Amino acid sequence: MKNTLISFIIYIFVLNSNTYSSEIKIEYKIDNQIITNIDIDNEIKYLQSLNKNLDDLSKKKIKEIALNSVIQEKVKYIELSKYFDFTLEDNELEKIIYQNLYNNLKLENRNQLNNYFNKYGLNLEDIFFKFKIELLWNKLIYEKYISNVVLDKKKLKDKIKEDISQKEPIEEFNLKEILFNVDTNETVENKYSEILQTINERGFENAANIYSLSNTSKYGGSIGWLKKTQLSKTIYSKIKTLGNTEISKPIQAGNGYLIIKVEEKRFINETINEKDELEKLLRKETDKQLNNFSTIFFNKIKKNIIINEL
Repeated sequence: MKNTLISFIIYIFVLNSNTYSSEIKIEYKIDNQIITNIDIDNEIKYLQSLNKNLDDLSKKKIKEIALNSVIQEKVKYIELSKYFDFTLEDNELEKIIYQNLYNNLKLENRNQLNNYFNKYGLNLEDIFFKFKIELLWNKLIYEKYISNVVLDKKKLKDKIKEDISQKEPIEEFNLKEILFNVDTNETVENKYSEILQTINERGFENAANIYSLSNTSKYGGSIGWLKKTQLSKTIYSKIKTLGNTEISKPIQAGNGYLIIKVEEKRFINETINEKDELEKLLRKETDKQLNNFSTIFFNKIKKNIIINEL
């Protein structure tokens, strides 16, 4: 009752605000949370601020992506509220959030962040809150599932030693990804063809926005540069023969499938530190398994939440 009252008060406040000139309409209700047309419009602006290629999509498709993004955020917030007090200040978390923003947008200070998001009609505090939800979600998943992560340290060590023993320049890949699931009424081939068609028509970045379940989707699927030693043997075997801008066939990853785009590849002369590379590989493998647990857990809680279109 208390949460419902809070939502109602927030809604009345927004109604009486002069911030928006257009009529405000409640589009969805998710438990005690509401989604208005303004929430969706702001999510569109937010996604456009992270991926400018989104403008190439139709308004209908952009709205669909934004709505799914807001619903996902609300579902996570409802679950997180059971474990975390969002009113408490956390200086360490704040530092991490701002550092993520600086790194992702290649900016240096809050002034620049403010100016950047102001151009899109967005408030930095709202962006901060979005990142807070994502970081607390990752924290929750870590605490719940880290004991379930299985790492074959010896196998990873042997892989690094094998790469180092070749004494050749190290191969590096600038990669983008789309992580997708296949529904019971679909086949991998059909889903891949559908995604590939979107890539051909709209570009890889927009296809990542539409289909990818990975956290990288908001950034057009961008992973960045990875050394050969940081890739699993399976992924490396699938992309090693690809040229610049070429796209892989689906690669099984846990319960889902990966499509990898090689933006660029190069060889660098660099002495590999075995200990550092092992730590990076262990971290990457841990992240991969936790992401899989995250998807499973999210789908589970979403099934138990009532989502009503109004």
